[in-house]
Amino acid sequence: MVTNLAQEGRQLARKVLFYQSLIAMTLACMFFLYLDKYSGISALYGGLVCVIPGVVFAFLAFRYAGASQNKLVVRSFNKGSKLKFIFTIVLFVMVYKWPNLQPIPLIVSYVVTLMVQWPIIIFISRVDR
Repeated sequence: MVTNLAQEGRQLARKVLFYQSLIAMTLACMFFLYLDKYSGISALYGGLVCVIPGVVFAFLAFRYAGASQNKLVVRSFNKGSKLKFIFTIVLFVMVYKWPNLQPIPLIVSYVVTLMVQWPIIIFISRVDR
């Protein structure tokens, strides 16, 4: 049961991150095709700045499950949240040092990739019933 709960959380996180990656790639392709290559690369970076910290959070957040490991679950979620925030800041700082950065595609891609996680979770929850 304990392993089953953690496994379900990992599977949900894997699906959400997969769909977020698809959205980020689609946005990068759209910016590339409709504007220019620097806009496409900037949009790709925006998606990566969202997805990479999400991977770190998912890895840490779903290591433990169950009432017997309650303190470990809370501690790993807190650690995952903090590291996700730190990774996001570090990645934004790294991306903003790129000389050909286009800020609008970067921010649009980041925000869209971040915001689609909730509709994705709702969609996956309804499909898996």
